[in-house]
This record gives sequence, structure tokens and C-alpha cells, in this order.
Amino acid sequence: MKIKKMDIVLLILSIVLCAGIKLIFHACAPKEDGGWMACHWAEQAIFANGIILVLSAILRLFVKSSYKTGIAMAMTATAGITLLIPNVMIKLCMMKEMRCHSVMHPAVMVICILLVIACVADIWVHFTKEVNPSGGGKTA
Repeated sequence: MKIKKMDIVLLILSIVLCAGIKLIFHACAPKEDGGWMACHWAEQAIFANGIILVLSAILRLFVKSSYKTGIAMAMTATAGITLLIPNVMIKLCMMKEMRCHSVMHPAVMVICILLVIACVADIWVHFTKEVNPSGGGKTA
């Protein structure tokens, strides 16, 4: 149960996504009649996936190294799905100048892409260590 730098990186990125979607790069405000635009529901779905990512990253802190790769695979899929939520799975506002298009969508894309890259790098490192446990060079 060794905490690695990648565990901390994944936890920080997950927290930034989860907290940021509610505090910094949230969707558009409610309509004048009190109802919500479609982008609000995209925000809610991203927040739900962010919670899953944070819990997965926390779980990585407490499990053996052999389980971390499986969790990284699950986090890759979750971050990939989260990447598709705004404007693919759930349409955003019609005007491109709205906050959901100009702030929320780009921020979610950047964070999710960074999460996917970090998870894939972690998986790749695990499998290259498994294939060549000595760390390099040919054996006689």
C-alpha cells in the first residue's frame, strides 16, 4: 500500500473536476421563471461522474499496487464518458456565447483529457513493469 505521485495527481484532477464544476466553471444560471436550461443537467451529470472519480482516486490510496491498475482502467472509462457529457450526450445552450459553451465545456474537456492521459500513463507503466520487471536491458 504505497502511495505514489500518480495517486495524488489523479486525486487532485478528480477533485478539481468535481469541485470546479460546482464552484468555478459551472453551467448557466437558472432561467427567469426559475427553470433550468439543458446545460444545468449536463453540470449535474458531470458532478456525479466527478464524485465517482474522486472516490476511485481515494480508493487508490488504500489498495495494493496490483489493484491500482484496475481502478485506473475504470477511471479512464469514467473520465472518457464525462468528456462526452457536455454537448454530445446532453446538449448545451443554443447560443455559443453562453457560459456553458465558453467556460464549462472547455474546462471539462481539458480536465478529462488530463485524467485520461494520467490514467493511461499509469496503466502503461504498470504493464511495462510487469513485462520487464528488472527495469531495462536484456538478460543473458
